[in-house]
Amino acid sequence: CWQRYYLFDILESNEINYDQILMVDADTIVHPDCPNFFEMTDRKLCGVHNEGSYDWVCRSIENYGKYFFNGDIMPFYKYIDCGFIIVNESHKDFFKQIIEFYHSFAKNLRIVEKEWHAGTDQTPVNFLIQNNVDLKLLPYEFNMVDLSRKDLLTSEMLFTEIGWVYQYNGIPNNTNDSLTMQWMQKTYEYLYEN
Repeated sequence: CWQRYYLFDILESNEINYDQILMVDADTIVHPDCPNFFEMTDRKLCGVHNEGSYDWVCRSIENYGKYFFNGDIMPFYKYIDCGFIIVNESHKDFFKQIIEFYHSFAKNLRIVEKEWHAGTDQTPVNFLIQNNVDLKLLPYEFNMVDLSRKDLLTSEMLFTEIGWVYQYNGIPNNTNDSLTMQWMQKTYEYLYEN
């Protein structure tokens, strides 16, 4: 997951011009009628509070805080899902800080990720955001996570009526991501082919 923080380097080395950038996970679909979230940013780093498993979020905050951030505990209500982040050129130095953090602690981060099962980049990035960046939170409708645990993945596709961006994570019994792929295909066909 850490390679995505080379975003600015990738865009610039490919001579791609940008104003604002949405960095989104591969397990995500955006509704075709989604409002223009770039108009909502106030040119700040934007994310959506992680309305997922609070047990996972709190364990991750506690452990990463203890071992990487001098025992600090960040407020869980400011914790964002890094699968939806909007940035602009003013965040280039912040992304460099994320990459430097990774390279400073890469070996220990890989051990922690494997032993704690508390994520990869997301919690360290959240800690770094708290210390360095003016964050603007967008509503849950712009990164609907843990749809399955909220009983939103139903054949009626009602979740497509209450939000704009869907992330297919946290699906139980998701062998080889097969359920993710099925739900993404079903959603894509429902939204884009009907």
